[in-house]
Amino acid sequence: MKKFKFFTVLTFVAIVFTACSSDAIEEANEEASIDAKVLAKIEAAGLSADDVFVDTFMGQEGFVIEGDIFLTLKQINKLEPSSKHYRSNHIVGPDGRVVTVYMDSGFNATMQAAFDDALNRYNSLGLDISFVRANSQGADIDILSQKIKKYRGSTILGRSAGFPDVNGDPATPIVLNSDVYDPRRGGVPADAATVIAHEIGHAIGFRHTDYSNRSFSCGRGGDEGDGGIGAIYIPGTPSGPENGSWMLACSGGSDRPFTTGDVAALLEVY
Repeated sequence: MKKFKFFTVLTFVAIVFTACSSDAIEEANEEASIDAKVLAKIEAAGLSADDVFVDTFMGQEGFVIEGDIFLTLKQINKLEPSSKHYRSNHIVGPDGRVVTVYMDSGFNATMQAAFDDALNRYNSLGLDISFVRANSQGADIDILSQKIKKYRGSTILGRSAGFPDVNGDPATPIVLNSDVYDPRRGGVPADAATVIAHEIGHAIGFRHTDYSNRSFSCGRGGDEGDGGIGAIYIPGTPSGPENGSWMLACSGGSDRPFTTGDVAALLEVY
């Protein structure tokens, strides 16, 4: 998830429309290093091949897709062609599964409360899966703190390690940007629970609700791509972007509990 705000004062929550020359060179090198075959596989899976860049995440080298999805080359090679654009090929299972989620103990009490709020948003819906807090790292989903560098002037709030695998296991870990959600500081942005819920959403199989027009929430960007094989939305949900959805590509900094469309999507999938 990215954060975009349009202010004249440039802070860590604002878009930086210009970058120093070294950053521009670094971005160009990142884009140039990606093999066309890799981009083709990403696009064929129904993901956006625009603005993909190479990065290191939790000690592994891979590719960042759509701003907050990280996949290794091995994971990309296992992607299946998809015509689904609100959820991934695989979802978490089996029905009734209890997903354990660990929140780094270094996060302060306010962040821990935001984490509990995010889990409760899912659990209150009576889904076929539920979420419980784990006491140590090594859970089904680990939420950790790590510095995430800006890309094209935008602040990346969090990043998920991908989507559920063929076995029905959720993606792990999730990393929250320590420059924004610093575990050691007292202040916590109002969108903390939403960002946590958003990245968990990716980990259990949901894509951005404004995939067809990222400028809806980001202020720039277009269609994330459908791989040329259509766009099938989750039945019972808005066919286009929905204001306030928890799975919008970019955050405006405010808290966004599940909308009616979000609840319909979650109940349809789980």
